[in-house]
Amino acid sequence: MHMCEGRKRTDMYSAQVSRPQEKDFGPPVSQVSPASFEEKMTVVKPSESGLADFNTPSDYASLDMQLAQYFKKSASGIIVPVLFGFLPLSSCNGTKAAIAFSVFAVLSLLFTVVPLLFAGKMQKQPAGDSRTNTTDAQRRQLDNHKRRIEMLCYAAYASNILLMCTAVCLAAVVNKKYSALASPLLLVFFVMFAIFIECGHRNKFTWGALEYESQQSDLKFFFDLSSEVAQNALTGLSGSLLGSMKNAGCLQGNSFRTTEGFILYAVVMGLFLMLVCTIPPALEFSSTREKVVNRFLKWTAYFSLALISLAGLFAAATVVQTYVVFATVLIVAVGAFWFYMVHCSEPSENVPLCWPDAKGRHAAGERSLMWLGIHSVMFGTLMASYSAVLSGQRLSALYKAGVFFIFAVHLTNFSRMVLVREVQDKGNEAWVVNVTGIAMVVLMLLAVLLLILLAMLQPEQLRSTFKVA
Repeated sequence: MHMCEGRKRTDMYSAQVSRPQEKDFGPPVSQVSPASFEEKMTVVKPSESGLADFNTPSDYASLDMQLAQYFKKSASGIIVPVLFGFLPLSSCNGTKAAIAFSVFAVLSLLFTVVPLLFAGKMQKQPAGDSRTNTTDAQRRQLDNHKRRIEMLCYAAYASNILLMCTAVCLAAVVNKKYSALASPLLLVFFVMFAIFIECGHRNKFTWGALEYESQQSDLKFFFDLSSEVAQNALTGLSGSLLGSMKNAGCLQGNSFRTTEGFILYAVVMGLFLMLVCTIPPALEFSSTREKVVNRFLKWTAYFSLALISLAGLFAAATVVQTYVVFATVLIVAVGAFWFYMVHCSEPSENVPLCWPDAKGRHAAGERSLMWLGIHSVMFGTLMASYSAVLSGQRLSALYKAGVFFIFAVHLTNFSRMVLVREVQDKGNEAWVVNVTGIAMVVLMLLAVLLLILLAMLQPEQLRSTFKVA
């Protein structure tokens, strides 16, 4: 048996030597024959760190598309709520915090929209395409793409940092304590950004992104989740500031609101996850990369989801009072029952799994994100109502009923995300997806119907809530 093990180790060693690239042990540094160049379809060019570049044009095109998706999501889903924050600041543009918010908002818009014009310019080549006929002009064009993608990576970091600072300044307009509250978290993330940038500069950003190929479905899900959390939190933060700016006359208060603190942390963590899922750190060891995705990113995403859910809970409790307790207990109890049914029951041997592959599971996860476009608007309405109640506005029973169902949609939607993610590869997965989907549709229709009735029967309630001056 020892001889077999020795032969196995020898075969493994010879196989490693014959391959020009081994992804499990960091960036390739071994020598490669000219024939390997043509087979790998790339131009080997020593980098500043002394490493050889074995990435193909398709590899660079893959990261290019991911960067384009990041800037598109930031431009469409993040920048719009940030610019919506100018609405409550229309009458208080003289404070230092308001000026800082305006500067960071403009810089965020600049560093998000301009790189979007240069992202997504490469196209993936067919797998069987060969570079044996590559001309010098094509090689120079590929080098230009490499430099462009590297600059886009740095621009993504700059855009993300500016968006974080914009959100903090938006909260600091009401209370300077919010900037002190977010400073420790910002410091931790900025230190991590510095480490990730150093790893990307040393090992190349493209190489680092390719090493997470087996976790692409997880990264895509966490990116969608974190981007929607950040979008909802920014919209909610702007909505909560609406009543504060309207009644406080842009005077910074001393009261600290737990709800806004949770929202601020959710914004910062959501933006951080968006960037890390787009440009994962170029770590050398595969075990470390797996822990980053399966533990750090997963639980950070769930924690940000819990923060924004708690913010909605406290806001709804302020508006609806005792009714929200019933909603919370009911939805959490039903969600726990579904979770128990899926994880504690053995799947039937005669019933095939619904989505045994990662692609199918991600398709199910995307279905849980389908309502979040209108969901961010509804969450902004919830936070604006919360701010109006704190400012002394009295709400009617119809208004409170609408807020109740808005919170029910908010909590059910986020619970559905986690359920669809965690009950994968189970025999009754389809049942969970279908039932939660039906519940989402019913609650959404009830919330929209109540808001329409409120606008028709009691328009002064909505007018007083969203009136700026």
